[in-house]
Amino acid sequence: MKRIHIVAMLCLVVAVSVVSAAGASAPIGVDTAKERAQDFLNAPDATVQYQKTERLNLGEYYVFGTGDGQIYVNARTGAVERATFDSARKDSRDVRLDRAAAEATARAYAEEKYSGFGKKNMRLTRSDLVSHGDAGSEYSYIWREEISGVLTPNTVVVNLNPSTGEIISYLGIQREIECSLEPKLSRDEALKIAAGQFPGIRVTNATADLSVGYTRPDAQTLTWVITIRGEPVDHVLQGGLVIIDAQTGEVLMVSPYL
Repeated sequence: MKRIHIVAMLCLVVAVSVVSAAGASAPIGVDTAKERAQDFLNAPDATVQYQKTERLNLGEYYVFGTGDGQIYVNARTGAVERATFDSARKDSRDVRLDRAAAEATARAYAEEKYSGFGKKNMRLTRSDLVSHGDAGSEYSYIWREEISGVLTPNTVVVNLNPSTGEIISYLGIQREIECSLEPKLSRDEALKIAAGQFPGIRVTNATADLSVGYTRPDAQTLTWVITIRGEPVDHVLQGGLVIIDAQTGEVLMVSPYL
């Protein structure tokens, strides 16, 4: 389960990382961003304290503390793209919510907070109960927009307490698609290249998804995101995650199983 979780999160990081905040639009300002944060909380009088302006791979953000976590407001668009709620992690060791109820709760939150969620073709790419040992557990859901069989950077992540159903964290990314969605490299060609990154591997299973990612600043790239699993050697699992440029065949990233 741990290896699967790592691969899933690596795919997500590649999909939505290095997004530039530069552009024609000017920063919205701290005061406006604070109002957006309060609107997100559905509490116009909520205590929201500006902490810093932070430049991350996903863009430039105004970061606010809520006393119970943090909210990241995109400095250019005003969208809340990240929110955490620390108190929601309490009493998360017992699983009282079944998977159907948990997914319904997460989906309802995504539909409320992510503009246009119901109008996009959002594919559920991850649905797991993740254990953090003594720290408790959380249900984790990831939706990615899919266009013509291609996963886009438009992503929603909702994590919630399996005991209480409270939202622990939220991530919501929306970006315009700026690259071609037609690959020059076929799936079979991509799989052959991916297997070649693990000399001697005897492949037992492989998945391949077309995905738009930001593999360098300001430039979207159509990629093949491939997971390769091979027969164990000395009880060690073989294979890992490989990211390949779907137009040129260039190997952009290799992450072996740990």
